[in-house]
Amino acid sequence: MRIRTRQGALAAVLMLTCIAEMYWVAAHGVADYRAVGVWSIFSMGGLVLFFGLIRSGVSLRWQDPSMAFVQMLYAVACNAVAFVIAGHARGVTLPLLSVILMFGIFGMSIRQLALVAVYSVGLFSAAIAYELTYPSTDEEPVVFGAYLVMVLIVLSGSTYLTWRLTQIREHVRSQKKQLTEALEKIQQIAIRDELTSAVNRRHMQELLRVEVQRSVRIASPLLIAVLDIDHFKRINDSYGHQAGDRALQAFVEVVQAGIRGTDTLARWGGEEFLVMLTDAPMELGAVCMSRVRTQVQDMLVSYNGIDIRFTVSIGLTQYRPGESVAKTIGRADEALYAAKAQGRNQVVCL
Repeated sequence: MRIRTRQGALAAVLMLTCIAEMYWVAAHGVADYRAVGVWSIFSMGGLVLFFGLIRSGVSLRWQDPSMAFVQMLYAVACNAVAFVIAGHARGVTLPLLSVILMFGIFGMSIRQLALVAVYSVGLFSAAIAYELTYPSTDEEPVVFGAYLVMVLIVLSGSTYLTWRLTQIREHVRSQKKQLTEALEKIQQIAIRDELTSAVNRRHMQELLRVEVQRSVRIASPLLIAVLDIDHFKRINDSYGHQAGDRALQAFVEVVQAGIRGTDTLARWGGEEFLVMLTDAPMELGAVCMSRVRTQVQDMLVSYNGIDIRFTVSIGLTQYRPGESVAKTIGRADEALYAAKAQGRNQVVCL
């Protein structure tokens, strides 16, 4: 809105300058004073109308809120009329045509500017035909031919520049899109495990630090669970590392489906994972981890026609205010070791 308002204000200032010039010409007897007055009211009134539509927000309902195309058609019409009434000074109106076209370079498509160019040639041809039919000066027809050639030069140059700027904008837009996609990929790599798409260890440590502060501040329970796939080495040894990778991916999918949306799963290292459960008492955490254990036990991973099954051991503990995150994770590890010592495929709370 600010940009459109500034452009409207600039157009108004330029129009006022043109009106002052036309009155100056009329004051020296070159142009008809009365015709200039009518033209000034018509020209400035249109700009005030456009400015009001943009500033009030009414134009936001339309496809082109800046109304650049309509404004240019209006401005070219005013310019063509000025060409007729300026008399011997009509040559000063042609540079204004290039200024008008400059407003469309950044806000219109090449098709729209081509339509403006055809429209402008038609209007100025009609203006020249009118002057040749009802001459108001003693200018020779060849002079009007030169005027028309100048109009064609201005329009051709403006159309070409718009086409080049459109190409540049498209190129910049494409590069920006590629850079945005690359940045998103880099951000994902920075916080996600490449294989499983689970949060990586470094980012999980940051999340834990933040969540511990929140847990202490509002006295909310925070649980940490460490999960380790039982006998994962056997999967790699028996079926290959690609099968192991597929097993890890399937494991993450199942765990993500078994925990709450507010909980966070991270790959902690190898086949070991860590789950942070926020605002959850120990009883709820135990139910959640038991559900995950059962779902992992029941799932079937198919790889190259081979069905792979495995289980998971889980250690669960609650953060205690005043202790370090490392100590809490260490206690969860102790619970995990206890689960393995008791025969694996278990959830132990400590």
